[in-house]
Amino acid sequence: MVRRKQLFIVIVVLIITTTLSCTSTLALEPVTRSHSQADYVEAYEELQDLRKTYLEKQGPLLYALDAGLLTHYGHLWEASNAYLSEAEQRIWELYTESITANVASYLINENSRPYQGEDYEDLYINLFKALNYAHLGEVEASQVELRRFAEKQHVLQHKYDTLKKAMVEVAGEDQGYVSDGTSIRFSTSALGNYMQMILARDTSDQSQAQFSFTQVKQAFEKQPSLYPFPLPRTVVDDLVAPPPGKSRMNIVAFTGLAPYKEEFVERVWVSYDNYMKIALPRMQARPTQVRSIEVHLSDGSKFTLDPIEDMSAIAQEAFQLRRSYIQSKTIFRSLLKSASTEVIDASTYMMASSASSKEEANTIQFWGSLLSFASRIFSEVSERADVRGSHFFPDRAWVGGITIPSGQYDARVVYRNRNGKIIHEQNLQELLVTTNNLRLWESVCPL
Repeated sequence: MVRRKQLFIVIVVLIITTTLSCTSTLALEPVTRSHSQADYVEAYEELQDLRKTYLEKQGPLLYALDAGLLTHYGHLWEASNAYLSEAEQRIWELYTESITANVASYLINENSRPYQGEDYEDLYINLFKALNYAHLGEVEASQVELRRFAEKQHVLQHKYDTLKKAMVEVAGEDQGYVSDGTSIRFSTSALGNYMQMILARDTSDQSQAQFSFTQVKQAFEKQPSLYPFPLPRTVVDDLVAPPPGKSRMNIVAFTGLAPYKEEFVERVWVSYDNYMKIALPRMQARPTQVRSIEVHLSDGSKFTLDPIEDMSAIAQEAFQLRRSYIQSKTIFRSLLKSASTEVIDASTYMMASSASSKEEANTIQFWGSLLSFASRIFSEVSERADVRGSHFFPDRAWVGGITIPSGQYDARVVYRNRNGKIIHEQNLQELLVTTNNLRLWESVCPL
């Protein structure tokens, strides 16, 4: 009988909340379609057309992230830096807000506050800014961004230790609302250190190049769960002095799309007719279709690229810290909501029991039941996981290199799937290879 009543309550509440609930989803099909076809400039223009709606539904941070990535892929380096710098600044400002300035997120849900940015987004902003500066020939600015990228990795754990302390002050750890916290295995990026190595090599800073080379190897050795593939073959050869008249050139490629977030809901009964809803976000991977990459140069030479960074794995690993923090807030908030319903029910019963007449008791029970039902509807409607996120960070990074005579080259980058079928090609033109210029090039496959 109790289970039937519980099932009835859930069904009625869900029917009503499905009718009443609204969504902040955004129709990005024109943008994602152009992106999937590797027409990044068109995708950016489509995004600009949606700017007003996008800002209303998703906010300025997500717009800056998406625009920053699309302009980067479209070789609009300066525009990309402007967007990514804006995104980085907004993430910092939102993080430094006082916890008491976001009271609504403790009472309603995480969507009641502006999107804060995922940690992997904040990290990789600097890597793409570094690539932008490298393409613009501003090597020192590129190195500054890579150092910033490394600094953020080192303070990631500390960031959530600080947030946990703030949560304890609000909720009280002794009440069991705050989880014990989570430690992550990610501490250094092989890709970031590899780029540092190449930039140092091409500016004749051999000591920095050698140090970064060691850091790349240690990233693989100390974080095997995040780097389950062999060290790229090119890494060992990239610091070998080339013969006279020749230079070492390298390509970094990005494939696929980073994970997206979805809502996971659990309902826990706290009494025979009242439950608390726990809605948490979880990341779902979107593995790249690419299994091998070949680079064919205009002089007939060719080489292959190897994976250097599973950016999706790092995104999910970094997310564990945020999820632990969000889970503590969600449990605390859900308990408050379910407790409110319990208080209404108990107060209604007590007031009806002490009523002076049956008519008065019936009136109290009517309004009490109505208020109790409204409380349940509020809890169901308001408790929503924050599944917002940017759309165009890649899934995986690849690197490769070749030693060739100095000169100007065109390159055809060929992407194949697990069956060896070509699924994408990109042509890179007028690649200048000399002993006194930066020799790092980039390719992108959206699949």
